Amino acid sequence: PICGFTPGRRYRNQAFKEELSHKLECGGPRDKDGISALSNLVLPPLPTSELMDPHDDITLPRLIEALQKRERIRHDMIEEYNKAANMMSILIQELDSNLTSKDHLIQEQNGRLLEKDKVIQSNKAEIERLEKKNKNQEHKMDYLQKTTKIYEDDKRTMKQELESTGQRLQRELSERRRMEQHMHGMVSDTQHKWEKECERRVNAMRLEMENKLWVKDEKLKQLKAIVTESKTPGRPDPPPRQPRPQIPSREERRPAKRSISPPVLPVCLVFS
Repeated sequence: PICGFTPGRRYRNQAFKEELSHKLECGGPRDKDGISALSNLVLPPLPTSELMDPHDDITLPRLIEALQKRERIRHDMIEEYNKAANMMSILIQELDSNLTSKDHLIQEQNGRLLEKDKVIQSNKAEIERLEKKNKNQEHKMDYLQKTTKIYEDDKRTMKQELESTGQRLQRELSERRRMEQHMHGMVSDTQHKWEKECERRVNAMRLEMENKLWVKDEKLKQLKAIVTESKTPGRPDPPPRQPRPQIPSREERRPAKRSISPPVLPVCLVFS
């Protein structure tokens, strides 16, 4: 042959097409029609270009036509690539705007996280304070329980002492009442004896006074009789004497001996 193409060109073109379709599928535009259009734009293979005759009018025109067709296809591919690039730039701008909004959202979330961290720190400080307060309250509760136990023991002991003291006071009160009853009995007996003695003495004194009055009356009558006898010539018989009241003897008038009172017992006065 007179001229030919570089060997392996067709394989490189096929590899370029596969790589471009792979890139478009991975991160290219979302327009499936554009991707299908790019995938459909395939350079046609070149015809066999072997010049066997200088007067060959078929091979060169066919080659020129194939090259022109390939040029048109390449031009269409460039336009499609430019469209895809524009779409990619728009997509990149959208991604940048989304990324900016995401950055703003992330910054806002970080601010909220900082505020939450501050709240958590304050809550931790509050929890530590409450734990310390709880420990103090537990210590106080232990102290109060021990104090309450001591007070209960003291209360039990004082209650026992109070019961024993109450029993002792009851015994003393019963003894005091018994002694009071005994003293009342002794006082009533002594009072009865003295009443009898006073009555006897009053009777004796009354008899003695009546006797004295009778003696005086008799003397007065005798004097009157003597006076009347001295004045009148005839002496009448004296009036009969009235019987003299019986005067108790000296021994009877003596006061009766006082009964010896029993010794005074010591009295324990309990003031409640």
